[in-house]
Amino acid sequence: MKKTFRILTLALALVTCFSAFAQEANSLAFRAGAKSPELKDGNVTFRFVAPKARKVSVSASWLGYDASKLPMTQDENGVWTATTPHPAPELYTYNIVVDGVTMLDPSNVLVQRDGSRYMNSLLISGDYADLYAECSKPGNVEHVWYYSAENGMTRRMYVYTPAGYDRNNKSVKYPVLYLLHGGGGDEDAWSTLGRTCQILDNLIAQGKAKPMIVVMPNGNPNQYAAQTLGIPVKTDVKQYASGFDNYSSLVADILPYIEKNYPVIKNRNGRAVAGLSMGGGQSFYIAFRNVDVFANVGIFSSGLIGATAIGGAPFDAEQHFPGMYTNPSKYNKFDVIYLACGEQDNRIDGMLDFKQKLTDKGYKGVVWEQYPGGHEWKVWRRNLSSFVQLIFK
Repeated sequence: MKKTFRILTLALALVTCFSAFAQEANSLAFRAGAKSPELKDGNVTFRFVAPKARKVSVSASWLGYDASKLPMTQDENGVWTATTPHPAPELYTYNIVVDGVTMLDPSNVLVQRDGSRYMNSLLISGDYADLYAECSKPGNVEHVWYYSAENGMTRRMYVYTPAGYDRNNKSVKYPVLYLLHGGGGDEDAWSTLGRTCQILDNLIAQGKAKPMIVVMPNGNPNQYAAQTLGIPVKTDVKQYASGFDNYSSLVADILPYIEKNYPVIKNRNGRAVAGLSMGGGQSFYIAFRNVDVFANVGIFSSGLIGATAIGGAPFDAEQHFPGMYTNPSKYNKFDVIYLACGEQDNRIDGMLDFKQKLTDKGYKGVVWEQYPGGHEWKVWRRNLSSFVQLIFK
C-alpha cells in the first residue's frame, strides 16, 4: 500500500511538474508572439499581454510621458496594441501604464535607470542617433573602486577605455575627460542614459574624436556608489559651500588615482572636465578653480549658471571668482569653454548671458550650442558628442 502510494505521489508530482512546465512554455510562447516594440513601415507598434486589464497605454518620452496620447486597444486574446508613426531618430524611453500602474514592457529587454526610475528604451536609428548604436570596434568600461581621503570613503567610478587600449603599453598616453552626472544621478548615468561608451566608440572609429579615457565618478559626496548596490549613504561627510561647489574630491582623490593607475597625459593639455545640470555647476567650480590643471571645460544646462530663469539668485561669476570679468587674464587660459543648453530648457537665458559676458571679455575658445529639447538626455548626449570632437586637438 505504501509502495503504491509512493508511486501515485511520484506520478502526481511528475504530472504537476510537466503541467507547470507546459504552462510556462505556453506563457513564454504567448508572450513571444507579443513582439514589442516593433519597428515596421515607418511605424512603431507596442504590444502588452494583460487579459484582465481594463485600461492600458504607453507613456513615451517623445509624447511628454502623457499616457493619454497613446492608448492601447485589446484583442480577443488579451493582447493590448498601440501603433503610431515612429518619432525622429533618437534614443527614447517609455513605460506601459496598466490600470494606473506604471511598469516595464516585459517584451523589451532594453531597460534604463534614471535615479530610482526604470524605463524601457527605444533607439530610432539615423542621423546623429547612429552614434548611440553599438560600434564594431568597442572599448571597455571598468567599475573601479578607489579610496577618497576627503571623506574617508572607498567609492566607485566607471572608467571608459577606448578600443586598442593596453594598460601595459606605457608608450601610449591618453588624454582624460572627467564626466559628471546631474542631480539624482550617479556613476552609472553617463554610460547608460548618456550612451557615453557608444558615442566615444563611434566617433573614435570615425576619426572625429581623439582616443581618450573617460572617467565617470559618483558626484554625490555622501554615496559610496549607485543606490542599486544597497550601500547606505555616509552621514558624516564634509560640509560644502553648496550642491554645486561640493566636488573638490575630483582633483584631490580621483585625478591622482587615474594618473597613477592608467597611462595618461599628466598635464593640463590632456585633461578636460564636463558635466550636465548639477555636474555642469561642479565643472564650473572645478575648472575655474584649477585653470592650471584643466585646459578644457564643458558646462551643459547648468542650474547654477541658469539660476535666474529657474527662480534662483542671479548668477554672478565675478562673485564666485573675483577677476572673472574685471581681470580676465587670470582665467582666460582654456582651449575650449563649451557652453550648451536645450532650447526649451528654462536655464538657457542664464547660460546665454554667461556665454555673452565671456565673449565680451575676450575669452578664447568659447563655444555655444543649443539643441531642441528641455532639461533632458537627448540634449546632453548631443552636447557630449560635440564636446569630445573639440577637445585634445
